[in-house]
Amino acid sequence: MNNKRPNPEVSELRYRRLFETAQDGILIIDAESGKITDANPFLFEMLGYDTDAIIGKKLWEIGLFHHIVSNRKAFEVLQAKSGIRHEDVYLETKSGQMRQAEFTSNTYYVGEDKILQCNIRDITERKLAEEELRKTEERYREFYQKSPIGYQSLDSEGRLIEVNQVWLDEMGYTKEEVAGRWFGDFLRPDQIDLFKKRFAVFKNTGTAATEFYMNRKDGSVVLIAFSGKIARDTKGNFKQTHCTLQDITQRHLAEEAIRESQRKYQALFESIGDAAFVCYIDDHKWADEFIELNKVASDMLGYTHEQLLSMSVKELFFSLPSDLILEETTDKLYRHKVITRESSLRHKCGQAIPVEMTFHLFDLQGKPAVLTLARDITSRKEAARELEQSHSRLVKAEQVAGFGYWEFDLANGLVYPSAGAREIYGLESESITIPFVQQIPLSEYRSDLDKAMNDLIKHTIPYDIEFKIKRPTDGAILYVHSIAEYDAKRNLVFGTIQDITKRKQAEELLRESEARFRSTFDQSPIGAAIYDLGFKYRQVNDKFCKMLDYSDDELTNLSVRDITHPDDWPKDLIHLNQLKNREISRYETDKRYIHKSGSVFWVHLSVAGIRDAGGNLLYYLAMIVDITARKEAEDALQKYKLIAEDSRDIILFLDRQTGRLLEANTAAVKSYGYSRKQLLSMRIQDLRAPQARILSDSEFEQAYAHGMLFETMHRRKDGSTFPVEVSSRGADIEGTTTLINIIRDTTERKQAEKALSESLQNYQVLFNSVTDAILVYQPEADYSPGKFIEMNDAAVAMLGYSRQEMLQMNPLDVVSKGIPTVNVFTDTMRQAEKNSELVAEQTLKTKSGETIPVELHSRMFEFGGKHTVITLARDISERKRLEEEQKKLRHQSEMSSRLAAIGEMAAGIAHEINNPLTGVIGFASILMDREDLPPDAMEQLQIINSGSQRVVEIVKRMLTFARQSKPVRSSINITELIDNTLELRSYVLKTANIDVVRHYEPGLPLLTVDSGQIQQVILNLILNAEYSMKKAHEKGTLTITVSRTGDRIRMSFRDNGMGMSAETLGKLFQPFFTTKEPGEGSGLGLSLSHGIILEHDGTIRGESIPGEGAEFIVELPIKLSNEKSAISNQDSMAIELAKKASILAVDDEPAIRSLIRIVLTQDGYQVDECEAPQEAMEMISKHKYDAILLDIRMPGMSGLELYSAITAKWPKMAKRVIFITGDTSGKLMVANDIPCINKPFNIAVLKDTLLKILSQPN
Repeated sequence: MNNKRPNPEVSELRYRRLFETAQDGILIIDAESGKITDANPFLFEMLGYDTDAIIGKKLWEIGLFHHIVSNRKAFEVLQAKSGIRHEDVYLETKSGQMRQAEFTSNTYYVGEDKILQCNIRDITERKLAEEELRKTEERYREFYQKSPIGYQSLDSEGRLIEVNQVWLDEMGYTKEEVAGRWFGDFLRPDQIDLFKKRFAVFKNTGTAATEFYMNRKDGSVVLIAFSGKIARDTKGNFKQTHCTLQDITQRHLAEEAIRESQRKYQALFESIGDAAFVCYIDDHKWADEFIELNKVASDMLGYTHEQLLSMSVKELFFSLPSDLILEETTDKLYRHKVITRESSLRHKCGQAIPVEMTFHLFDLQGKPAVLTLARDITSRKEAARELEQSHSRLVKAEQVAGFGYWEFDLANGLVYPSAGAREIYGLESESITIPFVQQIPLSEYRSDLDKAMNDLIKHTIPYDIEFKIKRPTDGAILYVHSIAEYDAKRNLVFGTIQDITKRKQAEELLRESEARFRSTFDQSPIGAAIYDLGFKYRQVNDKFCKMLDYSDDELTNLSVRDITHPDDWPKDLIHLNQLKNREISRYETDKRYIHKSGSVFWVHLSVAGIRDAGGNLLYYLAMIVDITARKEAEDALQKYKLIAEDSRDIILFLDRQTGRLLEANTAAVKSYGYSRKQLLSMRIQDLRAPQARILSDSEFEQAYAHGMLFETMHRRKDGSTFPVEVSSRGADIEGTTTLINIIRDTTERKQAEKALSESLQNYQVLFNSVTDAILVYQPEADYSPGKFIEMNDAAVAMLGYSRQEMLQMNPLDVVSKGIPTVNVFTDTMRQAEKNSELVAEQTLKTKSGETIPVELHSRMFEFGGKHTVITLARDISERKRLEEEQKKLRHQSEMSSRLAAIGEMAAGIAHEINNPLTGVIGFASILMDREDLPPDAMEQLQIINSGSQRVVEIVKRMLTFARQSKPVRSSINITELIDNTLELRSYVLKTANIDVVRHYEPGLPLLTVDSGQIQQVILNLILNAEYSMKKAHEKGTLTITVSRTGDRIRMSFRDNGMGMSAETLGKLFQPFFTTKEPGEGSGLGLSLSHGIILEHDGTIRGESIPGEGAEFIVELPIKLSNEKSAISNQDSMAIELAKKASILAVDDEPAIRSLIRIVLTQDGYQVDECEAPQEAMEMISKHKYDAILLDIRMPGMSGLELYSAITAKWPKMAKRVIFITGDTSGKLMVANDIPCINKPFNIAVLKDTLLKILSQPN
């Protein structure tokens, strides 16, 4: 250790040097006489006076201090007492200029002499700056009030101080409603704790940039970007926040959609359920090896992934010759792009695996490639054989059971009935058009059938319906029951049909025998119950409870078996298990229930399953009708009264002669709004609406004698009216001629009828409302396409011809020339013979000459006794565009990966270069400070230092370009940043014969920006200008102009390249938009640049005239930097005491340790050094160090690990650690406010940072 202390002479010399070099004026005054005995040079320089004008004079005798000491009282106070006096005053210089100064005086003793020392600091510039700051604050306040984005100011508790009008408009409040409220009141509840945490961090760091979900006054939720800074008073205390809020809801949704799309795309290949192979194909020749395949392919064929990659396509085909298979496949593939065929692949064990193979021809990195999807169809082949065997059995079973099966092919409009279905429907052909079949049901069922079919297809609502048909073969009227399901993948509806005429006839006879009860019983609600898979009741309705005389609570504690007659339970259990196993969709049966009293009664039970979205059975739903009423008239009459009372329909008993109400049920009380007593004092005329229909006398008689159903309008107590359907019938009850009116509120039905009517109209125009083009034509005898016979509106709109013009054309007239076409139509006929669909891509030509890529779906059917082809043409322009965008996204992903690799490489290079470079620069600096070196050696040292500094700048530019520098804003010289970027492109610009002309306005202020992001923008603009000029002339001039306009810096980049059209200018900043050739640009450069400039509160725009070049103008705001001087003015004696400190340097580079030891020892520090963290731990445990200089990257234990160990063992010592790093690891230190010096470091920076640490209190 070095314990040498400086002697008094050295100390006096240092303090004299401090007095002479101080940047404040200093006066030394004899406290007894008041005479000025000394003054430092800065005072004379500041005020313009010479020595004679001040030295030897008394303070109050000098005119320039008149405002400080206007009388001797102040001086006498300092004479009498020791103290310090502060005041701000105006001083007049010798030239007459007024300067503002901070005047500080205090007394002390030198020996026995009392001395008065006055320090005079020129604060003119500071005062001007404070005034300018005040004006700037006013300008910013005006800006925020008129800003196009929301602004708010919060106090230290987070309460609103002020908001601008945009904030109020966005959130829907008035200023009075928000003033003084806590900001958290406007956040979505789950955001409040998050705001509390982030606001605390905001107050500590001084800046915030985050996002919150806020609730508008109308209840809607909006995602806002919240950014701001803390305003502090002159003492550094919290004053208020300045925050901006911007609605980013749509941007967030768009970004999330893009991220989701990317995730799906990345997982797509491996998630394909079929075996997938990818290989190149060149000039009809397949490559010898695959370039990619998925795990399904390996599992299917028994090979490893690596084994398959080394095999050729030919080796996988089981049947020979494989060359012929590939040749035939290739020919079709080049014609149709996508083909499907069946073949067999060879398993590793030699077994043949039957597969359905779909080949897709596409472009991969500029080369034709084939994606082959192979689906194992072994099970399908076996199923096909079993299906053929069971088909004959099914036909026989249909005939015996009066049962049939049918399929609706919605793509070709044909119905395919089984033999049983043809017999029921009276059909002779095995395929019939859908419209023909739809004519067979009676017209009154048409709307119900259409609705059921629509609900099945669009909403997957089960299709289960009963209706009547008129059989065309013999005119017989039959009652049928049909159940169907929808196969969305095949666009096919399939189902069963059953003749239930005999059952319905029996039910009709039964209903006729119970006619006197029909009007009320048919309208009544029925029992309903839901029970779980253990058959325990979970929910029951009131009707069901009343059937059994149990309460709701009692029934929900029972099971189905508890109330079922023992003889009926086995049959019930069989049906319930069939439902559970999906063997049936529902069942109906008559059975016996056990009443609570023990008596037995009969019910009709209908049970279906309630399933979740995955088809799993959750509950059973049972509908129960008590049919005992048909057997016991007396009980039926009692039940009738209960039904009438509980009916949802209105039931009124009227005196036929007077119209007075004799009885009304609960539904009438609820519907009309009158009490039962009020109703019974009214006549039926009192309930009719003013515009209601009134029955004539003859109709009244008809209603009484034969019954009548009619519609009218009724009126409620509150005056509102509603439509009703009245079923009226007469009866003689206790000698009174009575009309029984069952009245149903038809409001919902009317609405449904209106919707159904509109739906019917939609079906009538369905053909013309299909968005895809539909073309219908009849081929000639030689299979060549004939003229169009029909087309929809979409086809007319797509092709631009009138309907009359198209009826004179054939398909060849609308196919783009130069593209094979005939095969599409002849192949359609061949495929039609196999009853299959042809799918192909084609390019159509409009009347204006525009071409449209389409996907054709063609099928043949019989129409008018002729073969007819219907083709659906779907515009796939958007799909093609999306495919191109996916290609661009893949390219973008590759570029991102490359940039990430470059960043990692740059960080490693920086570390390896900066470590030795620190020693070179440091020792060169030490040698250059020596005065005993010859001139030639000094010159050589300067060359070494200059070259080393150049390497430093190169490494910095490399890290900035690779985005390995910390993305934070700092004060930069914008012209230097432009020049550094041009330096990166200097060689390319020179070889491309591009001259760069610079026009920089002198004295530009610094900008507070993220230098890496702004350099990316500048580089993008330079690259675009290079491309444009090289394309136009293979040379050019790039003119860069930088100037100040108000409170903004404007940068202009003008080239004399090709220029751009107005249409191109309008799309410049759209993602993926590019004017470059494929492969030359991603279309993201200007979009990213636009986002960066907006984040900096700036603007970017482009101006151009085609053929005359382009100009891009970027404007950035000038903002005051929050950076502060690294070292504040500290008491000089404290600094001198700090230099007695003991320092430990830990670094595995000997040159760096030696450099630190030499430069710090020269300043009087005591320096220890070691190369290993383990050794450092031992030294720290034995000796107290005032500061530790610590490298981050070292063999074995890293600097960060050593820091963690110090923090755990000596927490106070951790606050005196200064990290030294040779790469970008330092950004972690900066983020956590830990002192850090980057290699190669400047010796002055090292000393200043060390003083800052040592000046902190222990």
